Amino acid sequence: MIDKKIMVIDDDESMRWVIGKALEKEQYEVLTLDSAEAAMTRLETESWPLLILDIRMPGMSGLEFLQQLHASKCPAQVIVMTAQATMNNAVDAMKWGAFDYLTKPFDMETLKVIVAKAFHVLELNDEVETLKEEIRDKFEADTVVGESAAMQEIFKTIGRVAARDVTVLLTGESGTGKEVLARAIHYHSPRFGKSFVAVNLAAIPDDLMESELFGHGKGAFTGAISRKIGKFEQANGGTLFLDEIGDLKMNLQTKLLRALQEKEIERVGGTGPIPVDVRILAATHCDLQEKVKEGLFRDDLFFRLNVVPIRIPPLRERKEDIPLLLKFFLEKARHELGTEVTGYTEATLDCLLQYFWPGNVRELENLVKRAVVMSRGPNLTSEYICSILQDGTKKEEAGKNNFDLLLRNNLSDFVQRMVLADARDIRKLVLDRIEAPLIEMVMKEVGGNQIKAARLLGINRNTLRKKIREYHIDPKSFRTVPK
Repeated sequence: MIDKKIMVIDDDESMRWVIGKALEKEQYEVLTLDSAEAAMTRLETESWPLLILDIRMPGMSGLEFLQQLHASKCPAQVIVMTAQATMNNAVDAMKWGAFDYLTKPFDMETLKVIVAKAFHVLELNDEVETLKEEIRDKFEADTVVGESAAMQEIFKTIGRVAARDVTVLLTGESGTGKEVLARAIHYHSPRFGKSFVAVNLAAIPDDLMESELFGHGKGAFTGAISRKIGKFEQANGGTLFLDEIGDLKMNLQTKLLRALQEKEIERVGGTGPIPVDVRILAATHCDLQEKVKEGLFRDDLFFRLNVVPIRIPPLRERKEDIPLLLKFFLEKARHELGTEVTGYTEATLDCLLQYFWPGNVRELENLVKRAVVMSRGPNLTSEYICSILQDGTKKEEAGKNNFDLLLRNNLSDFVQRMVLADARDIRKLVLDRIEAPLIEMVMKEVGGNQIKAARLLGINRNTLRKKIREYHIDPKSFRTVPK
């Protein structure tokens, strides 16, 4: 709640008295001072949300006072008044942050209206700051933590680039926290308070991708019954996070590059360009440079995105962070789930440190949630944790053994055919003899779940779908039948 306090600064005693009495009748607390110097002294120790300031005064002028307020980032709103109605006075006053400008003599009712508007703006600003704090608190609850040397370097890099409006490319395996780091960059940037729009490009069908990113006009295609605002326009003024950027098709790469270069987009079926002010943060789990070499990703777009690269290491490369992450997720679970589990045993930590963590930090968080719900007592015990991790390890080992068997069964025939083949046929031999059976084996392991299968194979879901069609694999045949 903003205090209804007003400071009136004018060397004219009669003017101070008239303004003070008029505003006091409106239930404002009013302080009248005869110089800018006196006002500056009071503002060093007191908070006054609204100042009414005369420009022409002995000593420090009103404009000089306004400049000092501007330099000190004082949050007060200032209404400027003067008997000299010159253009320069008006321009200078507004340049140095004045809320409004009045020429003497003025009607007191006009002043009251302007004062009311100023307090309304102050209240709106206060609500925005409160909302920012709430957003910041939410971000802190989901933030990436780490004390390893690798994570500390990442935090330093974020500190250097957050305030600079440059494109950042985040790379790392699934579950390492790319989106959370992207949010950290946004929340520590001048764009904080504006929209943060996250888009998982791998989850959007190819035929809808352009409309999702750039929007479409009414009647642009069958089913477009109304205008649609795309992600670029939704993020205007803020940050657009493009996850799995490596999955973007070549034709859309061209349009994305144009949007970055020209700072404008065009809706599908639109009538002209639309200017946008968006900061791009991108992420991928694949090697974009390798995709550039293979002709699957534009080199000019890669250079545009890769202004500041940040690689997030997998959890297995920073296991010294596991104790800190474990405490963090336990505290988070305590708040979200209302659990009484607050600690863990040394045996539990040893078990976690020995695990490979293919799902990275996300896997650890989900494990903690599951264990917290099922545990009894104040500590996570090693019996339950280790049993879960051992089941996962056994599945991985079973998959590896099946793959070894697959290679042994096919290797002899494969080598004989390879000797007889031309160089151009070797890749096809590899695909025919290894890739299709491998996909079938993984699909069987995950019960036909294509998302899990794509993650285990290290490819995106769209690529897996194409290979399933190419090899005439029936995903339904691998689905687990409920008992």
